[in-house]
Amino acid sequence: MTDNKVMGSCGFCLEPIGRGFASLSRAAAKAASARIRRLRDGESAAGWTLRAEACERCPMRKVYRNVSYCGSPFLRKPLRDPAEDGCGCPTIEKAKDRSEHCPLTVRHRPATRMGEVCDCKWCGQ
Repeated sequence: MTDNKVMGSCGFCLEPIGRGFASLSRAAAKAASARIRRLRDGESAAGWTLRAEACERCPMRKVYRNVSYCGSPFLRKPLRDPAEDGCGCPTIEKAKDRSEHCPLTVRHRPATRMGEVCDCKWCGQ
């Protein structure tokens, strides 16, 4: 609690900006890792084609400039709920990344992850 009413309300206003910055930072890191993965060639996840096929059948999939995305492209909607809007990543790059997971379960509910256990579409296959 603060006695400065201006600062108290200002912190509330800046909260979406902080989340947006964190989301943009995460997206930049993912884009950089995708570019490095393309350069190294061969560091794709095992079974990435099955993962990509699941993305192509997903109702959240959007195509923008001939590229398939998990939801609309990230920079078109930086503040999003991945279970409702998708993550905004290109689906092929996302499928190739071993550390990525689908934001949905097989039943199109929000996926959960507890340590190494995940119930997303890809891990449930």
